[in-house]
Parts: sequence; structure tokens; C-alpha cells
Amino acid sequence: MRITARTLALNASMLIAGLLIGTLVLAPTLLANQGTAQQPFPQDSAWRNQAIRVVGSTTVLPIANACAIKFMELYNTTSITVEGGGSGRGYSELTDGLCDIADASRKPKQSELDAARQKGVTLVLHEIAIDGIAVIVNPSVTEGLNGPLNLTLEEIGKIFAGVYSKWSEVREGLPDKEITVFVREHGSGTRATFEEFCMEPFGFEVKTEAAEVPSNPAMRLSIEQTPYSIGYVGLGFVSGNIEVVHVAEENGQPFCAPIHENVKEGIYPLSRYLYMVTNGVPESGSLTDRFIDFVKSPEGQKLVEQCGYVAIYPKE
Repeated sequence: MRITARTLALNASMLIAGLLIGTLVLAPTLLANQGTAQQPFPQDSAWRNQAIRVVGSTTVLPIANACAIKFMELYNTTSITVEGGGSGRGYSELTDGLCDIADASRKPKQSELDAARQKGVTLVLHEIAIDGIAVIVNPSVTEGLNGPLNLTLEEIGKIFAGVYSKWSEVREGLPDKEITVFVREHGSGTRATFEEFCMEPFGFEVKTEAAEVPSNPAMRLSIEQTPYSIGYVGLGFVSGNIEVVHVAEENGQPFCAPIHENVKEGIYPLSRYLYMVTNGVPESGSLTDRFIDFVKSPEGQKLVEQCGYVAIYPKE
């Protein structure tokens, strides 16, 4: 479901979102804000000599990496290892006990909830930021336009489903050239969210000829290097020799650019929460607990913004 200003307000008023199907819990806001923002870390805590491993979404990766570096600068006896690999890898390794925190750009699938339940794992989701998914094209696509390329969610879905095979079929003034479609790999949170907005509501499926890439940086590079191509990346990866698509939810509604302000105000149609996920509520005073508290602290949320995402704490 698209994040709107109303959705954000409702989330802010809820301490506990409640149990979903399976073993999934949305971390309480009150609990999430305990830690760095309210109290100093005790000087004699065992967490100062602990090590944790963070694995998952390549969208969340820049946030996790920046926060880990800063945290270890502040507390240099701690060790935080950060790896990407996608949301699916994060959920899988957390369920198998191979990491302490899973980074995710989507909620778990039912199959992931079932796997967690079978192993006695309770997936607790901690909201850490808001992201927008930017639909991007190679500059060759927009050479004949006087402004940005404006597309509705359904039109985007038709492109990725192969309903349109040439750009000239999409919009007058676009090149009479074959469309090259890039998508993320199966298991990617970015792909799952993109399909939730642009494919599933219209009964579309990604065409079999679409080329899969393993990460946001790989997607951006593929679009840069491939004429007449289209793909999508997280908001923090919008840079380089690409053009962004302005998106409307449907015909008659305004087309919005994938920029920080539009995502923050809840008017950009392709927006989502980003999560750090733990097995149960982290033990109070553990390094996992302290690190997530740091990500949600004013200093951590400043890093979220510096990475190109939208901070959500303190919640108003």
C-alpha cells in the first residue's frame, strides 16, 4: 500500500501495529526510541565488546554501512559487519541464525513467515527510514522531449509486461526503438515493492525477456550503459547519467518526481518503509539493541538523510 501523509500519521499514533499472519511484529515506537536519544550508554556494559552481523537489502545497505562506521568510531571496541545480498537473503539468514539483523526494504513474504515460524523465530520489524523507488531510463529515451517523461503506474506496468515493445507506442515523441527492460532479481525487496505498485494491481507480470540485475548499483550501471532502457532503483541511488520518470498514480493526477520532498510529504506514488529486522525484541543493553537505537537516534537519522533517504524519527 502506498505511503501517504495520512498513513504516516496513523503509524505515528500507534505504539504497536500488532501481530500479522505468522510470526511478524512491528516494533513499538516507544520501545524503538529508548536508548541513545534518551539515556547514555553505560560505560561498563558488555555490549562494548560484542560483535554483530547485519545482512540484507542493498537499498538499506548504505544506511546500515554509514551507521555502522559511525557507531564503531564512537565505540571502537565493538564490531559490526554489514553485507548486502537482498531482502530475501536477510530474512533467510536471520531465520537460520546466521546474522543478528536483517536489512529489508519490504515486509516478509508468507513463505518467509512460515520458515521463521517453523524454526521458532519471531520477525520483529523496526522502521528506520522511508524510501522512494525511482523509475529510471537511459537519456536516449527522452532526447525528443521538452520535459521529463511522465508515466502512470499502469503505463509503467505495461512497459515491464511487454504490452509496449517500442517507446513510440508509449508516448508520441519518444523514439521508435525497442524497449530494453531491466528488473531486480527474485527476492529483492525493491522488485517486490515495484511489482506491488506497478504490476499486481493491473494483473501484469514481468516479461520473460527482461534482464535481471543483482543490486541497485548494478541496475543504475545497466541503465547508463544501455540505450533505450528502463529500470528502477531506490531513491538513494539516483545519480549518474540517467533520467528519472515522473510518476502519477493514475490519469488525471499530478506527475511527481522521485525526490526527497515528495516522498516525505507522501505524494510520490512509489514509496515504502525500510526496516531492520531482528529475531524477537533485542535483549536490552545488547549491541543489537544499541545499534538499532543508534540508527533511530538524531545522529543516525541524520545519516539516513545524508544517504538520500527520508528520516522518520522523532515521529511527530
